[in-house]
Amino acid sequence: MIYTAKIEQTHDYSRRMKYIAESDSFVEEDSASIFHVRNVPQPYGWIMESGTPPCRHLDVIIMTDKEYRLGEEEKVKIIGVFTRNDGDHKLVAVLENSSIEDLSELSGKERADLHRLYPREGEGEGWFGRTAAEEVIHKFFDRG
Repeated sequence: MIYTAKIEQTHDYSRRMKYIAESDSFVEEDSASIFHVRNVPQPYGWIMESGTPPCRHLDVIIMTDKEYRLGEEEKVKIIGVFTRNDGDHKLVAVLENSSIEDLSELSGKERADLHRLYPREGEGEGWFGRTAAEEVIHKFFDRG
């Protein structure tokens, strides 16, 4: 299924960006951006069909080298997920016209980027493919 991702964070920002829904804008927070600190070049955002921060929503990492400005929207397809014990799972997507269908098809460099983002995996956490990502999405929408 194709979703719309809204870009919330890029490697260019050393501070974590916070979305302000009322003005459809972003402000820097005091904390460092994990993407910048861990040198992960891919953009990060949320799936617009799932809600808008700070309300419930699904986070997404987009596996592309395309450069974005904050707030840009991109059509994506979900290929995987990093499941977290705290329930704040991170979906992994590619651009909608990509031939990649599953996390396992990413290049070695792309997989290294993801593992640098979350290098430690607690019990029950980890990187999983499209089937697990689809389960996360279904559970999210089933909970309403």
